[in-house]
Order: sequence, then structure tokens, then C-alpha cells
Amino acid sequence: MMARRRSRLVLGLAAATLAVASVEVAAQSRQPWSLQLSGEGVFPTKDYGDVLQSASTLGWELQARYTFGRFSLGAGYQRSTVFKSDAAGLTGTISAGFVEPRFVVTVLGRMAPYLAARLGGGALLIRQTPRVTNDSFTYGAGAGVMIAVVPRIALDVGGQYFVADFGGGGGSAGYFLARLGLAVGLL
Repeated sequence: MMARRRSRLVLGLAAATLAVASVEVAAQSRQPWSLQLSGEGVFPTKDYGDVLQSASTLGWELQARYTFGRFSLGAGYQRSTVFKSDAAGLTGTISAGFVEPRFVVTVLGRMAPYLAARLGGGALLIRQTPRVTNDSFTYGAGAGVMIAVVPRIALDVGGQYFVADFGGGGGSAGYFLARLGLAVGLL
């Protein structure tokens, strides 16, 4: 039930962003190159039962972005805890590189709502004795808004739904990610 609500929230946010009238945009930011550091709240969309706690967890990401007109292409690294079990003494963390294209739908004063997609690859790190690593492929989509603070600094408030495919018979799982980031224009 909760998974459906989260999925509907993400889809609703994307639809609302698309419904906003488009205007001519010179660029998402005043600088074509930028760096962004973000903190994340990660919410599993499935109940893992009594063994694994499915409560929200935390993560972070760092990305470099190149902006050209309404489009922006980012490449970076994400590290997010996706499950944990105090009883079993284990934690699962996605450690992945990613590519994230964005499209700015419109500009509303200092705000620029955008749509984004993400593809990534890396590992699911399971911390226990011994340490286990599975290959992981991630993909997803989301939406957000860039808010200009000063000419070279912007806040990024966004969310996305992503799926991690754990390979090797490990299955896949979906997650909703809420992001708050700080982007700094370089050039």
C-alpha cells in the first residue's frame, strides 16, 4: 500500500511538472559546468519482513554536471544504505556510479523545475562477516526543482524512484529517494 502511494507521488510530481507551461530558457544555471553534493533519504517500497528493517535510511551523492540550454548531463557517485538488520548484524549499501540527464521544463523566477532519468552500475555491499558484494545495476526517473540562491549557487530539491537489480539471483528492489543538494557553478 505504501509503495503505491510513493509511486503515485513520484508520478504526480512528474505530471505536475510537465503541465507547467514551457518558456524559453537560456540555461539551467549561469555556468555550464557545476558540482553538486546532495544528502538523501531512502525509503524502500517493499516490506522486508521481521528480519530486515525497512525503515528509511540515509545516503549521499556527488556529481559533476554540464548544462547546455534546457538540457543538463550529470555523472557521479551514489552511496545509499538500502536495508539493515540490527538482529542479524548486517547492512546493505548501494555503491554506484551513475549518469543522470535532466530537462528543465520551465523557469519560474529563481526556480527551474526539471525531469530526470538515471542509469548506474556498481555494487550492493552487504556488511557482515564475511563481507559480500553483488553487482548492481540501477535505473530510475524523477523530478525536482533547482532554486538559485546567488549567481553561482543553487539548491536542488528533488525526488526519484529507482530500482536496483542485484544480479546473480539477488533479485531487484525499488526505492523512493528524496534529495536535498547544493550545486556550485564552476565556469
